[in-house]
Amino acid sequence: MSDISHDGQPMDAEGDEAAHEAAAAEPSTEADAATAPVAPESAAAEPADDAPVRISAKRQWVNLRGNSLDARVGDDLVGTLGNDLRAYVGKPRAAVLATAPEVPAGVVEALRRDLTDVGFLVHMVGLPSGPDASSTAGLESVYEGLAKTGVTGDDVAVAVGGVRALSTASFACRSWCGGVTLAQIPLDPVSALVAGVTPLALDLPGADQMVTQDGSARYVYCDLDVIDVMRTDEAALLARALFATSAMADSDKAFGRLFDRANDIAALDRAAICEQMVDCMKSRGKIISSTSVAVRQSIGYGTTFARALRPLVGERVPPSTLLAEAMRFTARLSVAQGGLSVDDMLTQDELLDRLGLGYVECEVDPVAMAAALKAERFRRSNKFMLELPRSLGRVRLAAVEDDRLEEHAAAWCSSR
Repeated sequence: MSDISHDGQPMDAEGDEAAHEAAAAEPSTEADAATAPVAPESAAAEPADDAPVRISAKRQWVNLRGNSLDARVGDDLVGTLGNDLRAYVGKPRAAVLATAPEVPAGVVEALRRDLTDVGFLVHMVGLPSGPDASSTAGLESVYEGLAKTGVTGDDVAVAVGGVRALSTASFACRSWCGGVTLAQIPLDPVSALVAGVTPLALDLPGADQMVTQDGSARYVYCDLDVIDVMRTDEAALLARALFATSAMADSDKAFGRLFDRANDIAALDRAAICEQMVDCMKSRGKIISSTSVAVRQSIGYGTTFARALRPLVGERVPPSTLLAEAMRFTARLSVAQGGLSVDDMLTQDELLDRLGLGYVECEVDPVAMAAALKAERFRRSNKFMLELPRSLGRVRLAAVEDDRLEEHAAAWCSSR
């Protein structure tokens, strides 16, 4: 057995805002004093030091399979997509505004006015919410809403919601009348990274995430205020985990850029988070649009472990922690098989720590863990292979012998 510790701590490893101060020149004489302009009170007040820096929209074309995605990330994007959609269709006619129940009313109204102002007749459609949003039942409800509006493939749709609702809208718009032009407005950072480029597979009763789909959105507008990039909740942590898995599967350069930004991301630097969101979407698009099957498969780095362990650890373990643990576990497994160097393993560990991604603390039976990993893979393949990192920026499926899997499962369980 490898002597790499499954709970070993990684090795220890800085935008500033310029302050502008106006110096008021004192008049040299009484006459000068009488004629000197008096600054209004509002001009004398200095901006708060903690006011967030506004980020101009960054535009990135993202490769998809047989398509491309126009992604915008920045501030003040809601209410600006109408002109883009009008230019795309030529002559505006109908537009579907599909929203999930949790979408703020102000966002819905801003989008409705923007579409109306450029000439679209707006039809409101509700998107499903909750755990069943990305299911065939949820898809059917979206189809029913589209049927009532009478929209065709010559029209456009704007979907606003979380990752499940947007994934279902993507599936529906791709297949409705041969394809309806879709623009997405995500409500959180995870939705921004996933729904447009790699939308979730749909669930069937007793068969979760089995009906796969390719990304079909034409536009994604990631308004930093709407998705709230200053948040520190589970959505923010899961986005950081997706940053890590995507960079590890893309290239050593992508990994290096994330490693350099990691401390700023953890410190909630809006500019660094914006840059990484753009980088992450580009990485995910590059992976899934590759002509190599082996490269495309690497987009699932960590997902087998996370799905397999979920029933064993319960809902108390956040998805971000489970995904980070998947990266730690598979890296050690790859070291034991001679596919990854110890230095690269420790560098990945350090990245995860810099991003503030935690460790699982629970009791798991190693035999049950190994069996769950096998069962999860055999649901989707006739061969037992796991996504293992070969180096920083390179992940490939690799066969794992039963005894080695059981050995590392036992080591992971004992350390947790």
